[in-house]
Amino acid sequence: MEDYNILPEPLKKFGRSLDPFIKKRQEVAQIRKILSSHLSVHLNVDGGLRPLSLVDPTSSIDAAPHGVRGNQKEYLRCVRANIKARKEFSKARKDHYGRQDGQVPSVGMREHLASQDGTGSSLRSFLDLVQQRQKHERLRIIEDYIEMLNQKPAAVVGHLDAQEVLKDVETQPKVPPEVINASPSSRIVGGRDLTVLVDQLEKSVLRAKMLLQKEQKLFAKYQAESANLSVRRGSRFQAVDATRQELINWIECELGKTGDGPLEAEEIHGPTTSVKQGEEYMSTELTSIQRQYARYTKARQTLITAYSITFEPSPLAEPHQDIGPQQTTEELQNTSGMNQAIYPYLETTLMVSSEQKEIIQQKSHVTITLSKQLKEGSQGLDRLADESHLLPTYPISAPGSQRKGLEGAVSFGEQMSNHEKPDSSLRARAWVFASESANYALEEAVSERLEEGAKAISEAGETMSGLEVLFGREGKDDLWGTLDGNLGVIKEEIGSQSREG
Repeated sequence: MEDYNILPEPLKKFGRSLDPFIKKRQEVAQIRKILSSHLSVHLNVDGGLRPLSLVDPTSSIDAAPHGVRGNQKEYLRCVRANIKARKEFSKARKDHYGRQDGQVPSVGMREHLASQDGTGSSLRSFLDLVQQRQKHERLRIIEDYIEMLNQKPAAVVGHLDAQEVLKDVETQPKVPPEVINASPSSRIVGGRDLTVLVDQLEKSVLRAKMLLQKEQKLFAKYQAESANLSVRRGSRFQAVDATRQELINWIECELGKTGDGPLEAEEIHGPTTSVKQGEEYMSTELTSIQRQYARYTKARQTLITAYSITFEPSPLAEPHQDIGPQQTTEELQNTSGMNQAIYPYLETTLMVSSEQKEIIQQKSHVTITLSKQLKEGSQGLDRLADESHLLPTYPISAPGSQRKGLEGAVSFGEQMSNHEKPDSSLRARAWVFASESANYALEEAVSERLEEGAKAISEAGETMSGLEVLFGREGKDDLWGTLDGNLGVIKEEIGSQSREG
């Protein structure tokens, strides 16, 4: 086997655990030979040829179970074909042995029949096991639903009563006979009918859904009616009031013009006015009245539309309170003039409101986009922080931890706000601080290494000089090197001696 000395300890342990299962090629061939010889001893080679089948011809496999698929389903199909062929084979064999009177089947034949009985029973047990598994799965699902139903508290004692359930429900479809005539296998131990419980559960759920829909429709209808009624009443009352005032004002003006007209005509034309001129005058007056009435109807429609769309309903007055005759003509004219002055500003107000709405939508869109970008950036920073080794090694001190002394500790609200709304600039500062700290640490390490190297070089130089002294390899003294710094002093001494001599 391989030598695991050069491998790490975990790999050595793993290799030792696999040693019993790893063999050489020669050992594997030897083991196969031994196994084949051992199996050949126990085989009955003297017996005749047998059909290759694992089932009994008496087995009945009409169709594959629902849960069997793939190779097992194909195997069962082949088994059905094999059983059919085996039956034909056994029938032909019986006919052949029936012709021979008094012949007894051989020992090999009896062993073969016994082996077929064993294989058939194993197949039947497998099919029974598949059916029992399917049945167990169905019962387990039903039990889970019953436990969920039992865990929910009942609102009233008779919440599962059929009459109470079907009180507000239309005629239900008939229950299928499969549910009514349920087999005993669909009942669990304890005397509780599962089909009845499931039916009651479905009925209660259906009743609750229908009641909820009915209540929701009634509530929505009531809200719509109440809102529309209040708005319509207020707008209609104001429109009718304004129309009444305009009509009274117009009638008074027309009556004044009609009363003054004939007098002026008589004064101008005198008693000799002809009938033709009177007809022309009446036609012109009718034309002017029609024009004024057309303008009135147009102003009335505009006023009603403006009041019904723009203005909110004001507190309604009592229906039986009529406008008294104390209101003067001047007040009516002021009211109509105010309405005509207000109407041109309605379109401008609508345009300004639409522009404000667009600005608000744009602002919300920009806010949502920025929040998404900030969220993505914070997620990226979090992922980089999890994968980074600099931030845990060089963490930045929290700004709130430095506020000690007079300011006191950070409040709980500030901590929660800082936690819920992390600052991206603070995270960036953390990265900058970590990188700068790592740079400083690297520079300090390099300077320390340089100092250690310089110190080692100086020590090595001293050691080399000591070795040269020990071996007698010290260089000769340089005379000029010794006198290099004292030449000026020597020259002064020589000059002073020459002056004295």
